[in-house]
Amino acid sequence: MGIRKIAALANVSIATVSRVLNTPELVKENTRNKVLKIAQELEYHKYNSSYTPALKKDEIAVIMPDVINSFFARILEGIVKQAKALELPLNLYLTHDKPEEEFDAVDTILQKQTRGVILIRARNKEKESSKTILKLNKYNIPFVLVDRDISSSQNSGVFLSNANAVYDAVNLLINDGYEDISIIAGTTNSLNSNQRLDGYKEALNKHNIISQESNIYRGDFSMQSGLELTREILKKKVLPKAIFSCANEITIGCLKAISEHGLRVGKDIKLFSFNKLDASYLNNFDISYVEHPVVSMGEKSVTILKNKFVGTKGLIREIVNYKIHY
Repeated sequence: MGIRKIAALANVSIATVSRVLNTPELVKENTRNKVLKIAQELEYHKYNSSYTPALKKDEIAVIMPDVINSFFARILEGIVKQAKALELPLNLYLTHDKPEEEFDAVDTILQKQTRGVILIRARNKEKESSKTILKLNKYNIPFVLVDRDISSSQNSGVFLSNANAVYDAVNLLINDGYEDISIIAGTTNSLNSNQRLDGYKEALNKHNIISQESNIYRGDFSMQSGLELTREILKKKVLPKAIFSCANEITIGCLKAISEHGLRVGKDIKLFSFNKLDASYLNNFDISYVEHPVVSMGEKSVTILKNKFVGTKGLIREIVNYKIHY
């Protein structure tokens, strides 16, 4: 529905409608309210140029892969907690790591005139997610990335200290006598995975240990890839002393494979996880892990987005601290 229709029904000029939609503060309150009421009744959405400031609803959209993964569930817990504190309504969109569902979510957000977006982008789909970012920027929708950054552009967000955390963890292993360490990382097109692998290699290099390609395994951050790749590792004639898993879901797969082979975690083979697992695993297995303030990441993302709403300019990037449990 175009602005000509709105102008006719409100008995004002097209220029007045345009001012109401773009610079509402310049229009008298009575006229502004009348035009906005008609625009909302007609479900007007201004797609052809930019996001419409006067029609924005004071709510935020959360776009994320799923809530089954405990890592994402805890991030969402923080988002919900802080949004409630700031009295910001939430809409949740699950993408199942599919870029097309990410695009669909943005289309819906445009239609609903949602105020801003918190985005955990689709896994291993940086090129496709870059298009999502371009679309959000095109329509001037404030957004904050969480966890999964994009190497090709600088964006506001809350991120993990990938390389440093893995460096410190592997350094601990080596100092404790574990020099033969296999690592299960993500795909080569995952920025998080590559940063974690860099930390692994840097720690080995510090101790003059040559990084062996035969000790580097690439999965997709899923439990299944952790299971299958650990099975491969355990087929070796000489088993590694330790396995470093680059994600909590991978770690769960590692545990299953190690149990299948009748081995004991912490005694026959050391297992180090990049993220904390649920208590049910930690209580039953001797697992070392890197813990991040995941709930806090969600809280921080809402705060950053709120700051953007009130006019904070420029990039706002936070790298969260971590704690190692060994």
